[in-house]
Amino acid sequence: MIQQEQFTAEQIQQYDQLADQAIQQFQQILPLTPENKWEPHSDKNGFKIHLRPDKETGLNFSRGEGFLPYTIQQIVDILNQVENAEKFDELCEQASLIAKIREDLLIFYQRLKDMFIVVSGRDFVILQKRLRDGNKLWVVGKSIELASKPPVKGKVRGELKLGGWLLEEKEGGTQVTYMSWGDPKGNLPSKAVNFASSAQGQVVERLKKFMDQKHGKK
Repeated sequence: MIQQEQFTAEQIQQYDQLADQAIQQFQQILPLTPENKWEPHSDKNGFKIHLRPDKETGLNFSRGEGFLPYTIQQIVDILNQVENAEKFDELCEQASLIAKIREDLLIFYQRLKDMFIVVSGRDFVILQKRLRDGNKLWVVGKSIELASKPPVKGKVRGELKLGGWLLEEKEGGTQVTYMSWGDPKGNLPSKAVNFASSAQGQVVERLKKFMDQKHGKK
């Protein structure tokens, strides 16, 4: 059930500005150019994963891409149900919509699973905006804080610095790229860091498998 949140015109304007800045930054960071310093991690079954070191946190940005034999609209239909992330994102324990401000602007909650028993899961409140540009659709989010959605007991409130999707219409389907850049806050063992980076990079492949199941494909 969607929680009823009330936002003033000034708040919505601030959210728009914050989201527009996030989209611009996402568009700058995503390309595999030398200045962006993406490093190849894996290339299997047509799905590529790149990582980029984050000097501030000592962790990695994750970038995964691959071709899905589905239209942009079919993929958007899946993303519109934010709780579907629980099915195709290995780290996601819970996802729920907080507020749909407009068709292109929403706020949702995401909680990640505990890892390796000793590592508490993280939770996030995420502002997400969509921008259509010709045959491309950008779906980009970043963390915000809401007084009505404080951290859950037993979880650590993390920060999604930048994350989201680029969907590019191609013949026979859509080229999908997913990127995640976060600060989970607190100390994480290297095992957890490596697992999280790899899992985030696999989101595109897992999305395809989820959609294949829904469409009755093997």
